[in-house]
Amino acid sequence: MIREERVLETASDDEFEQLVDTSTVVTAQQQIPVDTLPVKKDTSKQPLLMQQKVGETSKTTIEEQGPVKAKAINYSQVKKLMVDPSVMILDARNEHEFSEGHLPNSRNIFALEFEQYIPELIGMNKDIRIIVYCGGGQCELSHELSNNLIGLGFKKIYIYLGGWEDWKKNGMRK
Repeated sequence: MIREERVLETASDDEFEQLVDTSTVVTAQQQIPVDTLPVKKDTSKQPLLMQQKVGETSKTTIEEQGPVKAKAINYSQVKKLMVDPSVMILDARNEHEFSEGHLPNSRNIFALEFEQYIPELIGMNKDIRIIVYCGGGQCELSHELSNNLIGLGFKKIYIYLGGWEDWKKNGMRK
């Protein structure tokens, strides 16, 4: 079996410069987690006016932007994203590998058992940022899990290509 080389767009550091804590919304002195909020109606697919006022920036619809694709991120970008508590970190490896070590605050969703997590994921906010990783190197599990998440409608998927091996290596340099 010949493996096809995957080419991913690399996320720019600018995407992570101004992370805001959106994990809670405060109303009437009560904090409500974002994933329990009702899903807002998606108005981004409504057609935009063809005429543009002077000085107004151009807007494009999702259809004009093309399909959602995962972006590759590196160790330092993962560290920046982890500052935001609303970012979900998913380990695509099996339960045994996950129990031997994983990124802080990560959840284990074994890519080959994705179907069992669909009921839990389907109602979540599709605009949250999600980091997906696996063992790194030739591991394809993070790519498979990312594609499944995009298929459910998630829009901000980042694959940590170095994965667990890169995390261990970088963490031990400290």
